[in-house]
Amino acid sequence: MVPGASSIWRDIKSYNNHLYVTADQGQDGVVIIDMNGAPLNITHTNFRPELKVTLDTKELQRCHNLYIDEKGFMYLAGCNISQRGVLIFDLKIDPKSPKYIGVADLTYSHDAFARGDTLYASEINIGKLSIYDISDRSMPKLLASQATSRTFTHNAWPSEDSKYVFTTDEKSGGYVDAYDITDLNNIKLIDKFRPVENEKDGVIPHNTHYSKGYLITSWYTDGLRIVDAHKPDNLVEVAYYDTWQDPTICHNSYHGCWGAFPFTGSDLIYGSDIENGLYIVKVNYKRACYLEGKITDSDGIGISNAVVEILSTQPNREVSAPSGIYKTGIADSGDYLVRISHPNYTTQTLSVNINNGDITALNVKLIKKRPYDLDIEIKDAAGMFISADVYLTEMTNEYNFNSKTTGASTASVLSAVYDVFVSSWGFKGKFYKDFAITDGASNEIKAVLDSGYEDNFENDLGWTVVTTSGSPGAWVRAIPRATEYINNQTANPGLDSDDTGQRAYVTGNGLKGAGCDDVDNGNTELVSPVIDLSKHIKPKLNYDVWFFNSGGSSPKNDTLVVKLSNGLKEVVIDKIYGITNGWFKMRDLDVTSFIQPTKGNEFDCRSFRSGGESGAYCRSRI
Repeated sequence: MVPGASSIWRDIKSYNNHLYVTADQGQDGVVIIDMNGAPLNITHTNFRPELKVTLDTKELQRCHNLYIDEKGFMYLAGCNISQRGVLIFDLKIDPKSPKYIGVADLTYSHDAFARGDTLYASEINIGKLSIYDISDRSMPKLLASQATSRTFTHNAWPSEDSKYVFTTDEKSGGYVDAYDITDLNNIKLIDKFRPVENEKDGVIPHNTHYSKGYLITSWYTDGLRIVDAHKPDNLVEVAYYDTWQDPTICHNSYHGCWGAFPFTGSDLIYGSDIENGLYIVKVNYKRACYLEGKITDSDGIGISNAVVEILSTQPNREVSAPSGIYKTGIADSGDYLVRISHPNYTTQTLSVNINNGDITALNVKLIKKRPYDLDIEIKDAAGMFISADVYLTEMTNEYNFNSKTTGASTASVLSAVYDVFVSSWGFKGKFYKDFAITDGASNEIKAVLDSGYEDNFENDLGWTVVTTSGSPGAWVRAIPRATEYINNQTANPGLDSDDTGQRAYVTGNGLKGAGCDDVDNGNTELVSPVIDLSKHIKPKLNYDVWFFNSGGSSPKNDTLVVKLSNGLKEVVIDKIYGITNGWFKMRDLDVTSFIQPTKGNEFDCRSFRSGGESGAYCRSRI
């Protein structure tokens, strides 16, 4: 056991039967561990020289990390001296007493990598990768700097031929970037990668390593990601192993895998997980299947921002460049359908055969959608024009219109097949599936809405949300995202109830992890607009609720309360608490048996919770 300062991380490298250890806590300097007598006799020394760097003279006490190159030079990054750049030491003369050589000290360096006569410094605070000439290690010279895609450069690793360098940005939603550095006067970002399936979660990359044409990256909360980088301009994931699956914690935080070591001389990777320890993972280093081409219009002009998707169990998605060029791929060969979509063009789906290690060319011409005039006319049962919200949606486009109370209105809509939702407070809505807008179609929406109150939440009809200040998990109108809790319990189902449409009101609709964005330390209220029941005899109330509550306080004290108010008083008509699994569907409640209408009634769907992992959905109809 070697004593040292308390720290949640250390960096360790080896040279000539010695281990070199840094931590950016305490005053241990570099701990040098002599392994020549291991395992019976292991000794250590604390290397704490007094160094003069520019005008700063200090004892070396701590550093963020270190790297040792093939020539026996040690590079210390983020130390407690001067600008906290990269300090260079020679280990060859005496591995227990490194000789100070020089420094690259323009700014703080979070990480350093050196090969040959080149130093790659990840200068995280200014968000840049800096490349230094260290042919004279006593006087490093800055050759070039490059801002990385999220301006938070955490680490960098060059390809074996030093033509490319790959970086990580330790930020929510960050990427692994690929840069062409063959011309240091014109460094080019040629591709960037992050897991498509977790883009909305904002997961964080930590360190990437390049080994024999592959990138091996540790991704917090998202495990080990292996990307084929033989074509650095088309990074394709070919293997993945998740070391961390805690369903109670947000999946965009600093948990899980934060270290990956591929240099084992085999197909094994050592992965270090903050909570779960060491993983040894055997990897099938297969070559990617590449799909590349150009998306153009009927005149051969490139289309920017066309979405290319290989319809596969492996999530993938690529967007065409301004020139129309795209590059994508997946791990497994075979016959696939490829979908190419753009809001202004008709979607195409084509068949392709792709093979490992091969580039399959697919050039596609898209037909521009034509705009049509859509006539909108919404009336009540008496034949009077009413104001209603009209929502049209299809895969690439959506429109929101409001009908006029003075007569028919006209809107411009691109040709497509839409789902149409017509809603107005005080009326029952209309839904039209596969409503085609094209040549030969009527291209008109004429609807008569019956009196009543119905809301599937596809349109925003004016519900209000009041939430305790500082409490997470406020009601939000959204397409629900699924979350799971321990033992595969479904916290939020990821689906609306069985009404038309996809939207619901959800208490927090965020990230993976049932404890992420759940309602805590307060309450959140969802209140309807005023409901006028003066013309309704024996009104009935219907609503659907999903409620989940687990963990936290014991006994569990989270509750979902449904109330009716007539402006003078309010009554509780339902309380839901404990753990439920499935939709709770309340039908044909007699409103007048609970409360008598005055000028109007409000339907108030309230979630009150003070702890635990919980979620609720709500839908209503009277």
